Amino acid sequence: MRMSARGLQLRLQSWSMNPAIQRNLSLANRLIADLPPVERGLLLAQANLVELHLHAVLVRPGEACGWVWFPVEGWVAQMLPLAAGNRSHTAAAGEVGMAMTGSEGLLNTSLLLGVTQGALLGRVMAAGRAFQVAAAPLRQLMQERSALRERLYRYVDVQQRQLAQQALCMNCHAVEQRLVRCLLMARDRMQSHELFLTHELLAPLLGVRRESVTQAASALQRRGLVSYSRGYLMLLDEPALQRLACPCFETDLASYEDGLGEASLAPSSLGRASAPSPYASKPHAGTPGSPWSGRHSLSIS
Repeated sequence: MRMSARGLQLRLQSWSMNPAIQRNLSLANRLIADLPPVERGLLLAQANLVELHLHAVLVRPGEACGWVWFPVEGWVAQMLPLAAGNRSHTAAAGEVGMAMTGSEGLLNTSLLLGVTQGALLGRVMAAGRAFQVAAAPLRQLMQERSALRERLYRYVDVQQRQLAQQALCMNCHAVEQRLVRCLLMARDRMQSHELFLTHELLAPLLGVRRESVTQAASALQRRGLVSYSRGYLMLLDEPALQRLACPCFETDLASYEDGLGEASLAPSSLGRASAPSPYASKPHAGTPGSPWSGRHSLSIS
């Protein structure tokens, strides 16, 4: 029997309030999962499991925000809004993608440093759920628990490295390489065979116009690396795509490993043996033991 939309909403709400489910889901976020048990429990005691609705804006530049999110499903794009005079070579939306945040990290790192108004906009690109923690109790816990404080500060450092890498990437690498990197990053965070992203959404993530995304995707199809039709795109040769991606893809993985420690990372079946991925908290359906082996499909229109 099919459940109504209202019934599904009530079921999700009951799940979100269930402490046992919250504990299990917490292991899907790498930062929370790798905390010592005491610190993890104290953090979860201050957290609420909330829905991340597609395209919702969680953080706005220049506006005070008193929350931090630890995603366990879906991912959020961190975008830099552009002034009107800086939009000639970017998407009409006037935003440029600077970072992706999924189950490997947290959103709104500015709060960890005592800054209530950040510079980036946080928009949900794939719906899911996250643990939401208010600023005051989180800062109190960070003062009292050195293990939590060190872990979160290390993540801030990792994100700073990745933001710097993104700035370099946008200035030094071709659109095709950057598109491949973006698809691989989105695939890693979703850990799913399918992802829904339009060209209009991909364009600002890459800092280019929609036409440039279409040209790059067409070039990948001509080389037999992807196949897409009517908005459906499948990755046909993922090892080849990873070789084609700009070096920033593996540099990001290495920065996570260097900053947060190898113990928190699961091995990637796609990269070199020394480049594990922090985004592997569960295997793909039908692929026991490996989060990314086999083919993945993404819907793009």
